[in-house]
Amino acid sequence: MAYLPDTHRVPVIRADFSDDALWTQLQEDISKETEKGFRGNVEFVEDPRLAGLDVPALVRAFPRAYPHEYNHPVVFVVDAVTVSSPEHPILAIGLNERDAAEPFRVVPEELHSIETNLSISNVDFFEFARAAHRSDGVIRA
Repeated sequence: MAYLPDTHRVPVIRADFSDDALWTQLQEDISKETEKGFRGNVEFVEDPRLAGLDVPALVRAFPRAYPHEYNHPVVFVVDAVTVSSPEHPILAIGLNERDAAEPFRVVPEELHSIETNLSISNVDFFEFARAAHRSDGVIRA
């Protein structure tokens, strides 16, 4: 099991360390205010222990333990797929113990929408997962 830091904001965890410039760019893209005035309320965390893990291993690293052990219902992970894909889709892993939805991916520009809606309980993780899996598994604008 990975260590999920006790953060005030939703964590975006770096699990691929092959491209420092891209990590910096992703942080800027996620933090940038949208035309409607929204931005991701996230905290960026680096965890070298997750380097090289595939999606099933990353999911196992964060067992569903929200709200008892985690402050947030989701964790976002920048992994090898994020780094190697042109759209840089970030892995979203649900942490809610009552929601068994599969993880999905989200492009950096839309991460704020997932984070905000989950944080205020406006939309559940399974609804985003269902929408993502109706297409190719990635949430886009």
